[in-house]
Amino acid sequence: MLINSKAKAALTLLLAINLFNYIDRYILSSTIAGIESDLLSNHSPDNKKALLGILATCFMASFMIFAPIFGIFCTKIKRWHLIGYGVVFWSIASGLSGLSGTVAKLNENSATNGLPLGIVMAFVGSYAFLALSRCMVGIGEASYGPIAPTILSDLYPEKSRGIIMSIFYGAIPVGSALGYAFGGIAGWPNAFYWVIPPGILLGFLCFLMPEPEIGAQEASNQIAKKIQSKDVFILLKTPSIIFNILGMTANTFAIGGIAYWFPYYVSVFRQNGTEQEAGIIMGLLIVISGLLATLFGGFAADYCARFHKGSYFLVSGIGMIIGFPVFLAVLYVPFPFAWVLIFIACFCTFINTGPTNAILLNVSPPLLRPMAFAITIFTIHALGDAISPWIIGGIADNFAFERTISVDGQPIVEKVGNLNAGFVTVSAMYFLAGLFWILGAKHLDPDTQKASASINV
Repeated sequence: MLINSKAKAALTLLLAINLFNYIDRYILSSTIAGIESDLLSNHSPDNKKALLGILATCFMASFMIFAPIFGIFCTKIKRWHLIGYGVVFWSIASGLSGLSGTVAKLNENSATNGLPLGIVMAFVGSYAFLALSRCMVGIGEASYGPIAPTILSDLYPEKSRGIIMSIFYGAIPVGSALGYAFGGIAGWPNAFYWVIPPGILLGFLCFLMPEPEIGAQEASNQIAKKIQSKDVFILLKTPSIIFNILGMTANTFAIGGIAYWFPYYVSVFRQNGTEQEAGIIMGLLIVISGLLATLFGGFAADYCARFHKGSYFLVSGIGMIIGFPVFLAVLYVPFPFAWVLIFIACFCTFINTGPTNAILLNVSPPLLRPMAFAITIFTIHALGDAISPWIIGGIADNFAFERTISVDGQPIVEKVGNLNAGFVTVSAMYFLAGLFWILGAKHLDPDTQKASASINV
């Protein structure tokens, strides 16, 4: 596959941005205990887990709401410019997340109660301000999510998109792992400040990139431009898109909630080390298993396409079906052996990353690709990880139990949210994701041909 310098530069920059995208997301997961201590110390213990879960919901809610809006804007504004503005915005917003913790600590040691400074300081150092800043991060990232893959589709041909999407989305396990690890090392709230400089630099680099022509890799890109945005219903009538969204939604629901809670689950619920240690170990497992699986999924899907036209769906579905019982076993197997099962479960989960995103590109007409990604982003987050963290937290609170722990040699009875109950409830989504993707396999070839025919009529 011959790759020109513009395509290489675009892939490199988008890969770097996606890396920091996921670093920012998963820093939050490794700082939950600190947030709980500083911002929720006066709240009732009966709803703390749900409130902590809602922080992920805030980000995902704004992300999914604004993604379709930016999907429309990208037909009117240069896509690289839109991405640049968004990256700078979310980098600054991430710093504001850390500011809530810094100000909260200052408020503890300050007697500033006068108006208006006291009110401002109280608000900035509050849970509400942190939740608002996570909403702002979601808005910034919404300008990137539905647009970046379409730039790559205009630079790389259909036959290589499986591996290109896998390389691009390889930033997910690496960035997630770095977020877990960095959040654990730098801690709350300092970790949020360190992502600001590289994020702003990457944002400015976007303004230097040349804008590729929409549909440049298709047989007749000039005809493709006749398609109007109102023809979005073409997407909703495409079986491959429907089955793909259903599978991605189920997958996002399960893995989003699990990933958010896991360092806390290991350290607090399973009492296996500290949250920082759990975050670092989880990060290492994700970066190795996730990167290997993401690249393997892209290579396997592209290779198997020679023998089965629905291979992108089949590779994705089989991975999730295998991962389902493996993850369930994690909940009952003692550590450290449980870490081995977590590695296998993560590998199975990340196999679908490249193939499922390549499906969206291949079955969508070029001008509708940003909208296809925007619809997908909205749906998988609205019904997926925007709600699963607080659902898991809510279930854990409702199935709470008492256990006796030793503190300085003295037995203490504590009330513990049952995170196992939450994880068992949502892990069934692993199986549903695999089922939806397998059912979609027979539709992939005819839908791909239909998308190609729509630009050659």
